[in-house]
Amino acid sequence: MAATNFLRISTNFFLLIFIVELNAAKIGKEKHYMDKMCGNELFTLDGDRIPGISLQLTSGSKYKPNANCTVRFRTAQPSQRLIITMEKMDITDCPGDLLKIYDGKNLLNMDTKQQCGTSASFTVTSSTTQVSITFTSNAASESSGFQAAIALHFPMIASCPQNLGFFQCKNKNCISKQLECDGRNHCGDGTDENQCGILSG
Repeated sequence: MAATNFLRISTNFFLLIFIVELNAAKIGKEKHYMDKMCGNELFTLDGDRIPGISLQLTSGSKYKPNANCTVRFRTAQPSQRLIITMEKMDITDCPGDLLKIYDGKNLLNMDTKQQCGTSASFTVTSSTTQVSITFTSNAASESSGFQAAIALHFPMIASCPQNLGFFQCKNKNCISKQLECDGRNHCGDGTDENQCGILSG
């Protein structure tokens, strides 16, 4: 009888862990497409439900000509900030097609090489609770766009404690532990993905 109860409890425990890990894996991997979000209300990142997302310009193979799209993101708490990591960029018609990231009224990606072209990965961090991403294109033939990772940064959490559900990046960014090993560079320096083979093996 005791062995049966132990087996039932063990099975339920491992099932619960599996469900929690499955839900955590979905958090950062759910893709959002900018061209489907244009002009919507502020998209809120929340530390518990949505601590980070993957954002692509379009769900198609190429973005459309004559685009003019703005998407706004905000944090749920005034003490939080946003980390935007551009993982891939293919905006080849420079300067006819441009990607601009604003922190309030301040342009974060001031370097023109971060606005179009095939830039290497780059990261910007907001100093406010709101970020706007704007994309415009001309009438010429277009390319695939971009893929970005957006994450909440918790700069006010002292030492970014792992036991409280945080992950401290090597660059000192503090993100949700739920974003670790989700296949996206939410830290900006890739350290949230560095130990994934070791963790899963």
